[in-house]
Amino acid sequence: MGLFASHSLIKRLPEFMQQFDENINTCAQAPFLLSKSEEKQMLDRLYSSAKTLLNLPSLIEQVQISNEAPLSEPEIKKRDQLWIKESKHVEHADGLAMPDLPLSKVLKKWQSQFKGIVTELILTDSQGKNIAISKLTSDYWQGDENKFTKIFKQPKDYHFDSVTYDASTHHFQVQLSFPVLDDNNSHIGVLILGVDVEKALHSSNEKSN
Repeated sequence: MGLFASHSLIKRLPEFMQQFDENINTCAQAPFLLSKSEEKQMLDRLYSSAKTLLNLPSLIEQVQISNEAPLSEPEIKKRDQLWIKESKHVEHADGLAMPDLPLSKVLKKWQSQFKGIVTELILTDSQGKNIAISKLTSDYWQGDENKFTKIFKQPKDYHFDSVTYDASTHHFQVQLSFPVLDDNNSHIGVLILGVDVEKALHSSNEKSN
């Protein structure tokens, strides 16, 4: 998960670290899973706080409101394709507006307390449509991805997706999902956390020392 380079190496090969960052993704072409101990370290850091966030009445209310207006699968896919296409452009109204929603600002404020450990939050309804986001996402629909579907098919109240290498940030990341529950303890949506693996484990190790 990390590389330690001596000062003498960097002095002798000043471009080494940049070249390493640019090529490390080729060393982890296939996603891989966290170990059980690594999962525990992350849950010890995030679980309790995430559960407090999930119990916010405004969060549950917005999920319920979205669930009252379901879309057909063709319409969801149409919106998703448009979001993906336009998310790279400033004129994308839907994507740019969503981070400014009151609930999105709540997610962003919650995220800020973790100082980079949590890289993003996505709140979805029961169809996997975005309701609130802490930053602009690459897509609108999460309903066809493991981070959404697997949380509905297991008894645990969390799910770790595979670890992937993010070439844009030069860090390994994992997505941690939690079910959103109503008063009847029924799954009505999903809260997805993007977690910087290296920062999370480093922070956990510092606390234990």
